[in-house]
Amino acid sequence: MQTAFVKHDGYQCGYCTPGQICSAVAMLEEIEAGIPSHVTADLNSNPKLTGAELRERMSGNLCRCGAYSNIVDAITEVAVSKA
Repeated sequence: MQTAFVKHDGYQCGYCTPGQICSAVAMLEEIEAGIPSHVTADLNSNPKLTGAELRERMSGNLCRCGAYSNIVDAITEVAVSKA
């Protein structure tokens, strides 16, 4: 995850980076475990990493620099590589 954040410039100033990385790793583990979120469409099947799922699950982490699109790209890259 750290490498993906650097590659996609998801760290920006670095202030929020530790929390973003920890939350991203935990979020992918939740999805892998089948834990639904508020936006999971079908509670009877395992959630998929959609844009809505990713944004909902990461919504508690705020970035002052506005690196959200870069953070999403980094998390998506890691999720795809794990699949």
